[in-house]
Amino acid sequence: IEMGEPALEITIAFGVDTAYVPHMAATIASIVSNSKDCQFRFFVIHDGISDEDRKQVEAVAPGHQFEWPVITDSRMLNLGTRHHINRSTYYRFAIPELLPATTSKVLYLDSDLVVLRDIRELWNTDIQGHPIAAVQDPMVDYKGFAKRWDLPASERGYFNAGVLLFDLDYIRSQNVFEPAFDLMLNRWDDLDFGDQCILNILFWDNWMKLDPTWNVQRCMVLQEPNHTAYADASAFPTGRRPKIIHYTEHNKPWSVDAYHPYPWSYYKYLRHTPYWKEINRKAQTNFFKLLRRYIKTQLNFMALRSD
Repeated sequence: IEMGEPALEITIAFGVDTAYVPHMAATIASIVSNSKDCQFRFFVIHDGISDEDRKQVEAVAPGHQFEWPVITDSRMLNLGTRHHINRSTYYRFAIPELLPATTSKVLYLDSDLVVLRDIRELWNTDIQGHPIAAVQDPMVDYKGFAKRWDLPASERGYFNAGVLLFDLDYIRSQNVFEPAFDLMLNRWDDLDFGDQCILNILFWDNWMKLDPTWNVQRCMVLQEPNHTAYADASAFPTGRRPKIIHYTEHNKPWSVDAYHPYPWSYYKYLRHTPYWKEINRKAQTNFFKLLRRYIKTQLNFMALRSD
């Protein structure tokens, strides 16, 4: 950035509950560590995060702006938990209402991921007139999904909702999210992946595919018996280093048994938060376990190209 040129402001939104605050802090640490010349505006949509936690999170990114919109919509507050999906993941549907009307674009991120590259590259993506950009999810049979929900055939597929670039002007002008509440209330048991299924219904065949390195999920890098990949392998070129690692599924890096190719990437950024001791205690880690995770991650990265 040249002298006197203002820093690029990037707006990022999270939907989170108290349990995920430490992991969101690691996500934020990863963002600011890899995008030095940006000014971030973080919107944390929640239903009761304490003042103490807010201070601890804000300490991770000094000099950046934080806002903490509170969910008051009873349609969301009355939702339960399905499988490992709790109600806070639905808070993204409040983004058009809770963010300022002048905010025309936002990057929504889940709190179980780390960003390894300058986020400006993603932020500046031309989404070519689409209301949303995302990465295809190889674990979902999109043809079966379309049939189940009576959607037209589309080769664009089904996207993962952990990394979403939204055109808020479009979404507000078309009131795109309004049907989400009917689906939540009336089709709850049919939503295998909760809000992700709703988003795919709302944006079916009207989203832009991002390069898969912007949302690298466990099922894209681990061949396991219980993993059925429905996407064509050509959609996920191997051998390239992740730009975002998304720790999907039940086994998280903060689990006692953190079985993942890149567990250290999470701990690398957790070290820059006030939650290091708390999370390591719960995960029952020690020096040798962390060392093994570091070596495993480095060895797995060594085989990958950075482009």
